[in-house]
Amino acid sequence: MAKFRLATLLKLRERDRDVAAKAVQDVRLAIEKLHERQREIDESNRSMDAYRKHSSNGTIHLHQIFNAQRFQTVLAAESAQIADQQGTLRQELAQHKIALLQCQQAVKSLEKLKEKRDDTAQTLALGKEQERLDEWSSIQHAMNPQPHGNDQER
Repeated sequence: MAKFRLATLLKLRERDRDVAAKAVQDVRLAIEKLHERQREIDESNRSMDAYRKHSSNGTIHLHQIFNAQRFQTVLAAESAQIADQQGTLRQELAQHKIALLQCQQAVKSLEKLKEKRDDTAQTLALGKEQERLDEWSSIQHAMNPQPHGNDQER
């Protein structure tokens, strides 16, 4: 009965560990997507800066320059929002890592308990086997007549 409970508990802990690992992976993926979006924003900003510098030479199209500046303002706001989200995700990642570590420790302790129980069971089984062999050996020894010392001397 205890074996079934331990196996069930171990499976539950392993499932919890897998869920925690998935959560860590999901947060890391979200952070990577935010980094990618930030790189896109930085590239757009560089592109708009180059466009404005290029537009300042020669005929000035104020409408296009103002549109570029407005777009850069929107990009700056999005960049600030991404920075806030990254901070939140980093905190969440730290919490998920702690939860994952706790789950891994729980699984490891149950695995050690299982190993210890298996070792104990094997030791008991070997002890019982040794008792049976000793008993069989005693019976065999008792059933076989001992040769007399004279017979061995000849």
